[in-house]
Parts: sequence; C-alpha cells; structure tokens
Amino acid sequence: MEQSGEEAEADGFVGKLTRRTRSGGRLWPAEVKGRAVFESMKPGARVCEVARRYGVKAQQLTTWRRLARAGRLALVTDEAADFVSIELSDPAASGKTEGLVEITIGKVSVRLDADVSAVRIAEIVTAIERGA
Repeated sequence: MEQSGEEAEADGFVGKLTRRTRSGGRLWPAEVKGRAVFESMKPGARVCEVARRYGVKAQQLTTWRRLARAGRLALVTDEAADFVSIELSDPAASGKTEGLVEITIGKVSVRLDADVSAVRIAEIVTAIERGA
C-alpha cells in the first residue's frame, strides 16, 4: 500500500516510502518506526489502529515495540521532553559498590550495571514515570 505525497503528509509522513528489500518488503526508517511505537504506547492507543495508520500489520508494529523495549529502537516524539531531578552521591561515602546506577522515582528503585546505555536508562525512567 504505497501512499502518494499528499496522502502521506496527511498521515504525518513526509515523502514516499519506496525503499524495498530484495524480496520486495518495505524498509522503514528508524524515525518512522520510533514514531509508530511511541504512538502505540500512549494510554488508550490500540496497536491495530496505529498499525493501520502507518500502513503496516499489527504484528510488525508489535515486533517494533519489542525492539524498543529491548533498547534496540529509540522512540521518536515531537512533544517536549520531561526532565527529572537527578541526585548524585559519592558511591564510596554511601557504601554502594562501584559500577551501579540507581534510579529512584517515588517508591520505585531500579539498580543497573554501569555499562547500561544512556538510551536504555532514559527508556526505563520514561516507563517508570508512565507506570508501565
């Protein structure tokens, strides 16, 4: 289901999605995948409806959501970012072992190894804030 330029802009796409694999499947830009996943994770959103808007099957969108949860696909949004306060402490003074990152939001605390990527940490913070 290819979209013309005008139809594409009405759905939030800019330009045509004409890149294809050798077998004929479409290659979706990471930005489009991230936007679709972000929309599908909003409260009240239905995967099948978001998938239909983007011209993909619900199964494909579910795969993208799984990639996002695994930290292999970044979410994309036009909304302003929310900021949270971060309190840094000296691990030696507090008796904590080195190499750990601790995230505390309200009553929820998460401890991660220091080698966790910043993108993954941001996704975890976002999920905690949304109550996921």
